[in-house]
Amino acid sequence: MCGIVGFWQNHQVASPERLKSMNDAIFHRGPDAEGTYIEETLALGHRRLSILDLSEHANQPFHSPCGNYILVYNGEIFNFQEFYPELKSKGYQFKTTSDTEVLLFLLMEYGFDVLSRLNGFFAFAFWDKTKKQLSLVRDRFGVKPLFYHQNDLGFSFASEPKGIFAGGIGKEIDPSYLDELFIYRFVSGENTIFKGVKRLLPGHLMTLSQDSRVVQTKRWFHLGEEAKNFKDIKNPIEWFEETFFDSVKLRMISDVPVGTLLSGGLDSSGIVYSQATQGFTGLSSWNVKFKGYEHDESSIAERFSNELGVEYNGHEFLGQRQVELTKQAIRINDEPLMHFTDNVLLGLSLEAKKKVTVLLTGEGADEVLGGYVRYKVHDGEFRYSMLSLLNLIPEKYLSQDRLKKLKRYMSLRNPDAQMLMNANEVYLSDLKKLGILSSNLLPEYRINILEEAKSLFPKNRYRQLLYLEQHTHLHSLNDKNDRTTMGASIECREPYLDYRLVVGAASVHDKYFNSKGKGKLLAMDSFGKKLPDYIRNHRKIGLSMPWDRYIMENPELRQHLESMHKSELFEMGFLSHIDIKKAVENFKNNPKSNLGWMKQLFFTSLWYEISFQK
Repeated sequence: MCGIVGFWQNHQVASPERLKSMNDAIFHRGPDAEGTYIEETLALGHRRLSILDLSEHANQPFHSPCGNYILVYNGEIFNFQEFYPELKSKGYQFKTTSDTEVLLFLLMEYGFDVLSRLNGFFAFAFWDKTKKQLSLVRDRFGVKPLFYHQNDLGFSFASEPKGIFAGGIGKEIDPSYLDELFIYRFVSGENTIFKGVKRLLPGHLMTLSQDSRVVQTKRWFHLGEEAKNFKDIKNPIEWFEETFFDSVKLRMISDVPVGTLLSGGLDSSGIVYSQATQGFTGLSSWNVKFKGYEHDESSIAERFSNELGVEYNGHEFLGQRQVELTKQAIRINDEPLMHFTDNVLLGLSLEAKKKVTVLLTGEGADEVLGGYVRYKVHDGEFRYSMLSLLNLIPEKYLSQDRLKKLKRYMSLRNPDAQMLMNANEVYLSDLKKLGILSSNLLPEYRINILEEAKSLFPKNRYRQLLYLEQHTHLHSLNDKNDRTTMGASIECREPYLDYRLVVGAASVHDKYFNSKGKGKLLAMDSFGKKLPDYIRNHRKIGLSMPWDRYIMENPELRQHLESMHKSELFEMGFLSHIDIKKAVENFKNNPKSNLGWMKQLFFTSLWYEISFQK
């Protein structure tokens, strides 16, 4: 796991100082080694976090024996050892035991056709000196990030936007995406909140030639097409458990200690159970505590760890420590925080770094298998029709906050719009309360993915929703995981995002996808049956924090709340239509009910203060 940067200038010799600044900006992604390569107008940089083959021989950039190919690479190819016999038979000789060398030789031998054979996550830049061609590649599901910027002077890229900015590109907000950021919590597709900075989409390959002036991008992985062509699975339950256990086994490959983020829920518990039953030793679990909070699951995580002989590590982050972690997470993340747990995950990663360098996580299971409670709305026409009756009930007669939120959601009335906004905390009624009369509610990228979902699952809105979330909400979660763990120089691995599991699950019959109970039937009816009842029957909670209380009671956060109206951010684009003073007063009068939209406003303005005003 590492960080990469680079640039290709038009008719100007590459500056070593510029490359050094870009590399230094992402030091946290690879504190173990630094490497650079400069050839006339091209520059490539690398920061290394040593995971496999800890020797200096595995440092990057990697040069081919012939000298014609250069690779800088961030990620892990978990099945890299499978390629040794094949490559050796073709005459390749290995000087390391790293997956980087295997990837380089595979690209030399097969070109980018080999991408479909790789099991792992990655973002890399590959320079072909003979063709004068630079290629950028990103993994299937966007686990590893890759951002780029292009103007008349040339092209630059980095694992994080801060690497691009350190290379002399100005950091500016693009106001045209503030509405999507606020409404959906994430700017989807290739766009970002920064003017001119884009992300290479997951499963895409970009090729540059002629001094970076000619750029071609193609989609090398298409989940819908792969699912249609996936081999027939005779027994999906058996297949899922066998493939999941193999996925966990592959992700235990490491020359450094490995731990697991354990919440106490089904997904992460399944990982720890798989590790223990496969005979792995020296296991450790890492858990965030919230003593006295209704969503605290630490007692379950500790009990399960003890029963399996796994070292339990629980940590709580309170008061000023939590505030400092929040600010640190904002600086590390570059883009605004929109999941609101980045701070505690960063804190936990910093604690874990004292003992491990790799953490496994259950991220992705809900989107792949169907686990969120909010998905239930679209599981069948009868339930959907019954829930639509909430539109006839005045809000004052709804006592539960969850029902009030559901009524706001159902008031959208259009099923497509509801699916697009399923992960939202802000709906049309909230926009009206804030005085916003127009906004871009239907971003093009999200609509296009929904159309793909409809073509794959034409009669099942539940599965359409999963497909949509795998290309939108999951991308934002992957970004959060990458930044919070790499901010502590830790590699995060997601067993549920093994491409065999994701594509295979998308190919099986609808009967394995319904929201009965906890949903996630492929997991519940396989390894889930072997887990203790206190985990199987435990209601799904998900990591969350009482931000209404924290914002109102913490002196520093409260001070920011009271001064938000002074921020220049609320003079920009979509946000300029909000009466921020009135919005703050409404929140103070009823923090719990108004927390959904206030979190977006509060954390975006805190991000603006830290990123632009300080």
